[in-house]
Amino acid sequence: MFNENPANYHIHCTVKDCKYHKGDENYCSLDTINVATHEANPTNVQCVDCRSFECKNQGMSC
Repeated sequence: MFNENPANYHIHCTVKDCKYHKGDENYCSLDTINVATHEANPTNVQCVDCRSFECKNQGMSC
């Protein structure tokens, strides 16, 4: 699947398995993203998630 939306140069991203990733540019193509935590008291980067993530290959696990 090819993402035709332009890169948003305000959102840097290296998650190439996300359908909103802009290929070699390492940016997101969304206008905004939802960032959240799965911890009551996040203390490091592993506690934070991009909730806007969608797998590039639908029907397959990423």
